[in-house]
Amino acid sequence: MVFCLSSVACTYKPAYLQQGKKAQISERWKVEKINTSLLSPDEKSVYETFGSPQFIRFFRKLSLERERVYAWVYPEPVRFVTFIDGKRADYVVLDDDPSSLNEYQRKVVFYGEITAGVVASLGVLYYLFLGKK
Repeated sequence: MVFCLSSVACTYKPAYLQQGKKAQISERWKVEKINTSLLSPDEKSVYETFGSPQFIRFFRKLSLERERVYAWVYPEPVRFVTFIDGKRADYVVLDDDPSSLNEYQRKVVFYGEITAGVVASLGVLYYLFLGKK
């Protein structure tokens, strides 16, 4: 139950997106309605200049901090406007992986899970063969 609820809580849909449909591409929403009162000043200025984007896409910045990056996609003419924490970013290196963990943190979690599994298995084996006697 905890895993199911945690996956629902891990959605990266922006708070200002009032109505939007999930698109075929992961972490991408087709914009239907935006709550302009929740936009940052930079987002509001882009919204007033270009209008509502057709799509909003979520990325992570390729860095140790892995900040959230929302990209507003305008298809006609093609524009791609990115925001980090509500501030417009003209150039940012993006990562498709939505995880907030960087490469080092992922390795620590992976090897921590392996270690916990080995310790738990040894504990069960000890109980089954030596602890019962």
